[in-house]
Amino acid sequence: MPQSVPLWEQPVLRAAAGDTLRPGGFRLTDRAAVRIGLRPGHRVLDVGCGLGATVSRLRSRYGARAYGVEPSPGQLTRAAPGAQIVQADAQRLPFGDATFDAVFCECALSLLPAPERGLEEAHRVLLPHGFLVLSDLHANDDARPEAGSCAQRAIPLAATRVMVQACGFDVVLLEDHSLLLRELAARLILADDGGPRDCGCRERRQLGYYLMIAQKKAQAC
Repeated sequence: MPQSVPLWEQPVLRAAAGDTLRPGGFRLTDRAAVRIGLRPGHRVLDVGCGLGATVSRLRSRYGARAYGVEPSPGQLTRAAPGAQIVQADAQRLPFGDATFDAVFCECALSLLPAPERGLEEAHRVLLPHGFLVLSDLHANDDARPEAGSCAQRAIPLAATRVMVQACGFDVVLLEDHSLLLRELAARLILADDGGPRDCGCRERRQLGYYLMIAQKKAQAC
């Protein structure tokens, strides 16, 4: 398999992490859904939805009217038939203003070329006082994020919080879940078949994993 194929599109990650393709599976998804009071009929968007696992989870477990956007044609072809997913860029969402009660963005914000633009779009499509749910890698150093592996793209947590607040959100929950990242890294090591690994979990850069829930302020972003 070519080195250019990112980890999130490699079969080894699906084998180690399941269809969620991220640390912890649905544990943080469910924790966030309960914390924001997700109820049947709530409109939810999953940005960077991958195979659509979270979309299906929010529909089947919580009765939400959940939809997903995913930029990768390859991921869309691997998604379950009938998944409520469209191909779209997180930085140019194909939805009107104030459409959703909640936006989930799990292990995807740090992969955007311009994370600030992604946050602006999430703010735009959320109803007033709607919720933004983020879970992602974060860097434990001040190195400047750069294109490359997941580790190289990771944003320091303090910088993420500043971006979220600057875009018109109040952070209402911030938790460290770095143990989930370490557990996934261990499974990837056990599953190692000698192929390329574009994760960076074993690089020298120190990484963590977080869950953040933020609420949209009433004023415009």
